[in-house]
Amino acid sequence: MLWALALGGCSAFDAHSFDHAAGWRAAQVVSVGRAGDLAATADRDCGAEGGTAALYAVVRYRNGGVHTRSIGTGRWPAGAALKAGDAVEVNILDCALPLALPGQRGSMPGAASR
Repeated sequence: MLWALALGGCSAFDAHSFDHAAGWRAAQVVSVGRAGDLAATADRDCGAEGGTAALYAVVRYRNGGVHTRSIGTGRWPAGAALKAGDAVEVNILDCALPLALPGQRGSMPGAASR
């Protein structure tokens, strides 16, 4: 039984490592507003379709270490109404991917922006 638990732990670690290697990071919404008001507050601007009046969220994530980074984007999960404090996942390697709700990352490639 101990052997089965050890193997299960390794496979769980591999799945987490794969998601991390693919660029997905757990993040928290810091602010929500209009792109024109918030884009300059993010370390990296991933844009928003619809220009400066488009809905936009700034999310903060850890990429190792103690420091955090932020990404701003207008690409949200379909049907989501994000607010400050919400948990999301962000892909730091591909700005075209929308934010994902926890456990749904990568399930909406090419989803339309809000």
